[in-house]
Amino acid sequence: MTFYNRRPRTPGVTATLAPGVSRPRATSSRGTGARTQASVALASALQALRGPFIVADLETTGLSTATCEILEFAAVRVETCGTLAREYTQVVRTMSPVPSFITRLTGITQAEVDRHGVPMVQAFSSFLEFVEDLPVFFHNASFDRRFLGAAADRSGLPFANPTHCTLALARHAWPELPSHKLEILARHVGASNPTHRALADVRTTVAVALAAHSRLAAGEG
Repeated sequence: MTFYNRRPRTPGVTATLAPGVSRPRATSSRGTGARTQASVALASALQALRGPFIVADLETTGLSTATCEILEFAAVRVETCGTLAREYTQVVRTMSPVPSFITRLTGITQAEVDRHGVPMVQAFSSFLEFVEDLPVFFHNASFDRRFLGAAADRSGLPFANPTHCTLALARHAWPELPSHKLEILARHVGASNPTHRALADVRTTVAVALAAHSRLAAGEG
């Protein structure tokens, strides 16, 4: 979840302009740099969507990488033609009990973790083997990258794949939408509703990514 705070104005003396004189428009190199960076990221993502690429998702036991763990990995490999080639999903045997609110949100129970979960290092290693060196797309990628970075630090297994964000893609593709949450996008593109199980959410994200690519690529022509 992201919070937006309005930056307070710096108190000071307001200059009085002579009649007929316009105040010069301030230019921000930081703003220009951010726009350039966003344009480069968009172009890179569109190039990656030509395939093959990976769409992935993590379920976690909370929001903090310091106190929470990855609970489930899921990924789908999408080929150049847009077909879903292979899928990977694995529940993790977490060190701490699965919080009850996470079970209510995801449906992942402690019994499922005890029965089907594997240690995080094993699950992470299998995930890395599945994604190979392909570009990986996540919805709200910064969240997943933080947890993958923490997993890499703890396991000694590097995650060095280029990553892209379908949330950013969707904002470019459909700026008119009031929200770009995955469930809103799913209804907009006619995809299945996300369920907060990693593999189901990945399948929805694939549909969003392909629809956004189709819309944005058409605009390039």
